[in-house]
Amino acid sequence: MKDRIIESVSKYINLYGVKRFTVDDIAKDLGISKRTIYKYFDSKDHIVSEFIRLSIEDNNNKTLEAVEKEETLLGKINAALLSHHKYKMPLDILQDIEKYYPKDWERIEEQMKFKLDLMKELVNDGIKSGKLREDINVEVLSLILERSFRAIFEYDFLIKSNLNINNAVKEIEKIILFGILKE
Repeated sequence: MKDRIIESVSKYINLYGVKRFTVDDIAKDLGISKRTIYKYFDSKDHIVSEFIRLSIEDNNNKTLEAVEKEETLLGKINAALLSHHKYKMPLDILQDIEKYYPKDWERIEEQMKFKLDLMKELVNDGIKSGKLREDINVEVLSLILERSFRAIFEYDFLIKSNLNINNAVKEIEKIILFGILKE
């Protein structure tokens, strides 16, 4: 039942964001009583927090699986940077999560750190194996990636640029890995 409730929440978050749906909406969607929902969750905030936790956990696990499946360093880097998850979390809700769910926002920050640490590990492995230049400062690269990721989390930027988050990440990857020079 918990999984069904989270699936319903995922649908409502995609439609309305984290604040504009009710436990009544979920109950009606699932054809169950609110009392049944409250057997599993203390409140709507608890449900939203669990959705965020599961989304991040799933994304991290699927990212690691995607990296493992790749054979090339470029494929592994690409898999590490992109989002892979069961629950689609629309980018425009991130501002509401940061505002209304600060503890869950910390989880999202931790997920970004997870991806950056994975990237650093892949870059260090690439340097050791001779596939990447030895003179790369991994800490500077990490800072560039972190700041770039924060910039693309700005919903207005993505809308103005007609990008989704994965397209923006691919653009960052293209510029960082291949530079801007033609030769």
